[in-house]
Amino acid sequence: MSLMLGLSTAITNQLGGGGAAALPNFVFQTETDTLNTSKTAAGIPMTRRQKLAFDRLIVRIKGAGISMANAKALYTPDTPTEINSRVNKFHPGTNDLTLTGAGTPTYTANDRWSGWSSTTKYNTGIGLQSFAQGQFTIFYYSRTVTGAASGDFGAQTAGGDGIGANIRDASNKFNARLQATNYASTATNITPGQGMHSIRPNSLDTFGITREAPSPTYVSPATNPTIHLGGINGGAVSAHDCGLFAIFDVTLTDAQCREVSAALLDYYYKIRFGMMDTYDAGFAPTTADYDILVYGASWTALCAAYAAKQEGKTVAIVCDDFAKTDWDVAGMPGAGLAYVDCYNFTALKGLYRDLTSWVNSTIINRADTNTQTGNSVESWQFVQGARRMLDPTRTNGTLILGQDIPVYFSTGIQSITSVGTTDTALKTNDGRTFTARQFIAADYDGEYIHKSAGIPTFTGSEAAGSGSEANNGYKGSSALSKPYGSDISPYITDGVQASGLLPDIQGEMPLPGLTVDGVDPSIESMNYRLAMTTDPARLVPVTTMDPHRNYNASRYETAARAYVLNPTVTIGNPADTRTILQFAVGGSTTKMDVNNGSGGLSTDLPGSGYRYATAANRAAQLAVIDDLRDYQLGWFWWHANSGDARIPGTLVTQFQAFGLDAGTFLDPGPGGLLFWPNRPYQRDPIWRLKNTGYVSTASDYCKTDGSAPRSLKTIAVTSYDCDKHPPWKVASGGLLYTQGSVPGSLVAGADKIAPIPLEEIVPDIAVKTNLVVAWGSSCTILCWYMGRLEPAGGGKGEAAGVISSSAIDAGVAVQNVDYDNVIRPKLLARDVNHLILPQVA
Repeated sequence: MSLMLGLSTAITNQLGGGGAAALPNFVFQTETDTLNTSKTAAGIPMTRRQKLAFDRLIVRIKGAGISMANAKALYTPDTPTEINSRVNKFHPGTNDLTLTGAGTPTYTANDRWSGWSSTTKYNTGIGLQSFAQGQFTIFYYSRTVTGAASGDFGAQTAGGDGIGANIRDASNKFNARLQATNYASTATNITPGQGMHSIRPNSLDTFGITREAPSPTYVSPATNPTIHLGGINGGAVSAHDCGLFAIFDVTLTDAQCREVSAALLDYYYKIRFGMMDTYDAGFAPTTADYDILVYGASWTALCAAYAAKQEGKTVAIVCDDFAKTDWDVAGMPGAGLAYVDCYNFTALKGLYRDLTSWVNSTIINRADTNTQTGNSVESWQFVQGARRMLDPTRTNGTLILGQDIPVYFSTGIQSITSVGTTDTALKTNDGRTFTARQFIAADYDGEYIHKSAGIPTFTGSEAAGSGSEANNGYKGSSALSKPYGSDISPYITDGVQASGLLPDIQGEMPLPGLTVDGVDPSIESMNYRLAMTTDPARLVPVTTMDPHRNYNASRYETAARAYVLNPTVTIGNPADTRTILQFAVGGSTTKMDVNNGSGGLSTDLPGSGYRYATAANRAAQLAVIDDLRDYQLGWFWWHANSGDARIPGTLVTQFQAFGLDAGTFLDPGPGGLLFWPNRPYQRDPIWRLKNTGYVSTASDYCKTDGSAPRSLKTIAVTSYDCDKHPPWKVASGGLLYTQGSVPGSLVAGADKIAPIPLEEIVPDIAVKTNLVVAWGSSCTILCWYMGRLEPAGGGKGEAAGVISSSAIDAGVAVQNVDYDNVIRPKLLARDVNHLILPQVA
């Protein structure tokens, strides 16, 4: 491939390689084209990113069963100047905003309107009499936390009836006129101030969820005043800055309100923080060419693409099939894994630290510290950082400046074409063919290296070795642990072996086909990391969103038996980690990253990792993931709603007050569940690179501080212990156990920082010369348990981007890049929070 071809992004719609049929063009909604026509006439044509963001909103509104004829108006501060922001995005030229007096609101592009006064408001021109009785839904995003006596929007007659709201008054109550006189909420904790609010004839909502359900007495409006923004006609003035305002002349159902509220909030976040240039699976282009192609929807992949682009290369990300929308592109930090595992925060640098620093200053508005608290930001906040990173218009400040990197969704890899030791093309199942000069494998499964010819891989644990590697391999009965430390029967009939094992128990010890200290094909059990809250203004009960498919109470029978023996168990005290682990994130004590508990009976589904890794095909793998979601949803439903008398009453009450965060996972895409992540927490790849040459071992990662490592080509670091979630639950001696923990305590010396060398992330040179494996790199499983951290993956991703780019510049194999004079200086100079690359253990 010529240098010129590599440096020019050739996105074409012609026939792909081998005469494959051309994919259809993506067609924007009519409303998107209409808005673009209006903006073009005003001299501000929409970019593709802007069209995609608006189009997604329209698709979701229509998909909820709402006619755009009933979507009366949408106003957002998404234009360079205030005057253009007055356009009604749903129907340009109809009900555009007009000024009500001599003043003009203060306008902050891509953020808000503020500075309201009696002569500084907007008029929508939409009159009260245009709404049929009991037919309206109005959404308002407030950018102000504090409450005050005001009226944020609305219209009222001289008699005081009308439609409007003050989303948070001086008493922290939600006030609204619901085609009637004013109603003030009874509760003072249902409005967050800053956030999405809506009103319907019998509902006060935040984040699309009913918080209070009044029963107003309808008053037919005697006159026809029009809805105002920034206050109420002739009356109160808003004390809240506004980020978005939308009016529907129909009352949305609860399900429609949740969906539209989430879609509007997500659209506002894109306006405020950044928009990705995405290509849906199954649509043109049929072929595309880049200097560097990154495969995977992970933080590692994002960092790799970002670094390669900063090196001046054309680059694209092709996502694996778990990714459905731009909420999935950042990988696990955007999919619930908000709490940062790290022992020595000197090691947490690079783009991960830059992103959390940006979140702290831009979204949370708190002091920025390189600590557990300072780096544990909410997943929705992390996603906004990822959007900024992939939007070239976001160049203010110094942190995570936007780059122009397209993102292609796919249904997975069909094939990879190679010529000798060079990969040349990747074809997706949905019909696209990508060519590139360099490839970076950064997917969580290891799918790329599994499908690239000749690459040696390994699944699960190697056999036990010497030194620290003596802890490797299958450990049999020595790695058993009693859930809750209690004697729990694993049998359908308590204590009766002949009745058979309860669901999700692998079998009786010893497990067949496994030898102590031999190879163990299992990988860690999986769960979903959930963004949850106890905040009444943000939570939605898990059971509200649960389709309740395939519910089986017997899956939770062992937990019921555990609770009989441990009746004081609680989730109200985060220090009691037995039922769930809940980590406060994002500077709040009410919003949590919820993980599997330490008691051994929690949200991890026993055997899920092993079943996923050994499934016969992709359909069977996805069936395992569906079962995981059913299991975890059922787990919450069982605690909150089953009525099983063995669940402690306090625990039931706590689960009922604990819900999904309705401000996170706002767009799951096809087949997804609102407020629930698409990606499960897959702790181990199915396929890890296993070089014939260099393989990092636990002896490398656990070297004595100050000693010389085998390689001085450090490209990243990790700082954690050997953390393994047991893959199975088993029966032994008539009792229930978890099986598979790692004996001993392996950690990287006193400083707890382990260098990761370049040799670990590149294949043997005799195998592949233009591929960097940034996630499932060449190391034993014990190293993997220590290094499977997202910040470490981000560091490896940054290195992969720089190595791939440097290999192009020098015309050499990735194994032969000049580490001392090129790679190391470039990596150390990157980012605001520079990477550390120690060359001693």
